[in-house]
Order: sequence, then structure tokens, then C-alpha cells
Amino acid sequence: MVACIQRVGLVGTALLAAFLCSCSIPLDEPDPFSARDDLSAYYGETVGVTPVPVSNPRFSDNGPAIKAEMLRLIGLAEKHILVGSFLLTDGLESREILDALAARAREGVRVQVIGDASSRFVPEKQAFDYLVETGVPVAEFNPVRGWRLLALPILLERDHRKFWVIDGRWVSLGGANINEPSLVSPEQGGNRDLMVTVESPVAAGELTRSFVETWNESDAPENLSEADFAPGSPLPNPSSEFWFFNQEKIYQKPSQTDVMMDGLFASAKKSIWLVEPYTFVNESILSDIRRMAERGVEVNVVLSSQARAPRFRYASFYGIKDLSEAGAKVWVFDSETSPLHYKCALVDDELAYVGSSNLNLRSFHLSRELNTVFDDPPSVARVKGVIESVLEDCRLVPLEEAGNYRSLPFFTWWAIMQIAG
Repeated sequence: MVACIQRVGLVGTALLAAFLCSCSIPLDEPDPFSARDDLSAYYGETVGVTPVPVSNPRFSDNGPAIKAEMLRLIGLAEKHILVGSFLLTDGLESREILDALAARAREGVRVQVIGDASSRFVPEKQAFDYLVETGVPVAEFNPVRGWRLLALPILLERDHRKFWVIDGRWVSLGGANINEPSLVSPEQGGNRDLMVTVESPVAAGELTRSFVETWNESDAPENLSEADFAPGSPLPNPSSEFWFFNQEKIYQKPSQTDVMMDGLFASAKKSIWLVEPYTFVNESILSDIRRMAERGVEVNVVLSSQARAPRFRYASFYGIKDLSEAGAKVWVFDSETSPLHYKCALVDDELAYVGSSNLNLRSFHLSRELNTVFDDPPSVARVKGVIESVLEDCRLVPLEEAGNYRSLPFFTWWAIMQIAG
């Protein structure tokens, strides 16, 4: 996206200034509710998100486990496989996934893949051409070319979701792309990433509809119909219920991601852990942190010292001082090889979320995102375990150190990445 911003010059700068001004006004709004029991009502009344039945939650929290889960899902399919991946690239690890998809397509399983055009702006080779060569239909969401280069608001919209739908029955979502950093082991430099798979025909049906609509909005070889993909039969004995926040309309206000996070923040009574690869703070986020801290919640934010590009670290570390002064403890994951790419939260050891959203303006308002919230005790315990494993390689950032990141390079990238990151 930085390359895209550079192409639009003064227009991008003017819009950036407008965004920063709009986010600099302190927000003194009260929390949306004061009791955990109100969470479901708040989600339903505000954005129409209600809990849906699920069974058999499975979590994958590193590259090899995520790749194994992708291959398992591909093998499960009998009718169709729908894949949405923000980054879609062709490397040593991702080629195994691409070839497995192509093999199932040759066997008669209907396979459709959507990748965001951001794939063309990363160091890895994009996979659009390879999929076409192997017979897998692929669509490119919002290509960065042609007339779009003159329409920055349209250009800024990205599909940041990462999800799989198998036979209208299984859904997998989280932070992992089909690319090398998501699939390589952390010991070899891969991301610490997180995906959750559930059996849920209701969620699969909603995501099938969304996939078809996104495909038809994209640069695709042909239009699809939802009727092309048979729904799965209802679950006989669901084990739990999850909320699914599919932010597919970025101009809808309030945004689904914003409401989801507000609900989590308002639910916190004792503690909250926000585990993110980076956060580009603004006054809205800081106001949420302050409100939690003022009512006695221990707020913990975990960031990554490693990043695929230095601008992410600069922009994120600039805000550590603001987070600390707002009342948060800021932890840095200090692995020498593995960037932290988890996007998850843990509230009072009783509520959690996993998904694609970062703690920044773009995920709240400019990108399509997909997240799930749950209070299922075994699933919450799994997220807690993931966070505890991360903390083994974390250190608490003192306020004195946070002040060292308030220099011009850190500020410049923080400003740019408000909409570019």
C-alpha cells in the first residue's frame, strides 16, 4: 500500500491529513454497556451479529500446523473449496497448498480463490498466474491499475480477510495468508500466526454469500452465483456458539470491527490482553485504553520487535509512549527470527477473539476484515495458552524506553501508516 500512496502524491497527503485530524478528537463516550450479559444484545442490536452454532473448534498457531490444517481442509472437500487470502504468493511452502488445490480441482471439486491485489506489492512472487495455469479459477480484488489509480478512496479499500469455506460446512479464519511467512516455521523465520477452524454450516453459508459477492466485485474470469455452492446440513449437536464479524462493507457505520472491539473492551472487568503484530494508535484507541484503565482493568498490549518491513516497527513503536500513558502495560515480543502476527485478545480469561484485524485505523474502517469472538471455555483456554507461550519471549517496555521512539522517523512512519499500513 505504501507504493500505492506514493503514486497519488498530494491527494494522498491531503486525505492522510484529514484522517489524522478526524482521529485526533478525544472521545469521552461512555462504555456501551456495563455487564457481560449485555454483550450478545449489544452485538445484535448494533450490527446485527448474533451467535451461531459451532462444533469441533481447532486452533493452529504456527506455520507447519497452519499448513497441515490447510491441507487437511483441502482433503476433506467433496464439493467445493472457497479461499480468500489477503496475500496470495507462490513460494516453496505455499506452492504445496496451490498444488493441492489444483489437484482437487482436477478431481472434480469446485475450487475458487480470491487474492487481494496487495499480493503484487510484496517481495514474493504473486500466485495469480500460477493458479490460472494449473486450472484453478482466481479473482484479484481491487487491482491497483487503470482508472483506480486516480480514485484514492477506492484504491485504499483492501480485502484483509483470510478464510476458507469447505462444502458449506467448515470454516477456517485468522491471520494466516497463503504465503511463505505464514507457512514457514517460526524457527526458520516464519510468523507466529493463529487460525481457528470450526464446523458451522450457518457461518459457512454467510461466508459463501460474502465470497460470491466479493468475487463478482473483483477482477474475475466469470461471475458466480450463491446457488453454485450447496449449503451444508445443520449440525445435529453443536458444542458451542461463536460470533462472526464479517466486515465486508467498509463504509457501513459503525463498522463491525469497531463494534466487536468496543464490546470486548466494555466486557473487561479485571484484565485484557491485546496481542497484535503492531498497532498504529489514534485518539479513539487511546480513549478505549484509558476508559478500561480508569475502571481498574489491567490492560496489556503485546507488540512485535520483528517486522517484515521496518516501517511497521517505526509506526508501531511511536505509539508505545501513548499507550503507556493511557494506562496500558506494553510488552514486546523479542524473537530474533520470528515476527509476531497473532491478531487476538483475551478478556478476563473468559472471552476471546481471533481474526484478521489489527489494532489500527485501517482494520477498523478501511479494510475488509473477518473475526470471531467466543466464550467457549476450551477455546478461550487455547487462546490463553497461545498468549502465555508468547510471553515467554516478551519483555515489558519501561516508559523511559518508550520516549526513545518519539523521533522524526518514528513519527513520520506512524503518520503514513495510519492509512497505508
